[in-house]
Amino acid sequence: MKRSFYVLSVAFVLAGIVHILIVLLIPNYAARDAWAKLEQVAAPWSFSIVALPGQSNEILPLVDPAFGIAACRFDLSQAPLWVSAEGQLAFWSIAIFDRQGRNIYSFNDRTAIERQLSLIVVDPVQMAQLRKNPPASVDKAVLVETNTAEGFVLIRALQENQSWAAPVLQFLTSARCERFLNDAAARQPAG
Repeated sequence: MKRSFYVLSVAFVLAGIVHILIVLLIPNYAARDAWAKLEQVAAPWSFSIVALPGQSNEILPLVDPAFGIAACRFDLSQAPLWVSAEGQLAFWSIAIFDRQGRNIYSFNDRTAIERQLSLIVVDPVQMAQLRKNPPASVDKAVLVETNTAEGFVLIRALQENQSWAAPVLQFLTSARCERFLNDAAARQPAG
């Protein structure tokens, strides 16, 4: 009986030590999330290439080495987001994440309109404004509504072999992450 009590006491003390260490280490690991890493290399409203195929990557270390990746941070409280890129690739995909790194929406070239990358991300108020007065540019874009104000977008472009290196680089450098200005709203005077 004494032995069982001793083993149980040691187990509780070790569990307490582990718990305290984890609580003390959380701030250190919280500063290393995807948002914090992208803040260091990606300006808001602008794509930055964060990984090229076949090269080591410190920003996003666990990515497939066959993909080139570009990232863009956005803030929907400033304006809706419009993402576009030019080029024909074997495969590309895009994903929208909130500030905590949770995936909000994703699609790829197989499900995009005419296999072209054109995406508009809006909050509910901006969606109501778009529906009220939709510009022509919305017709060929994937429209995503979210309650998330801040987030980031990742574009992944597959480099099947070395002959695809130039098209992948061109696709990632042509990518645009801009404030979407509704043509009808732009015509109205600011007030």
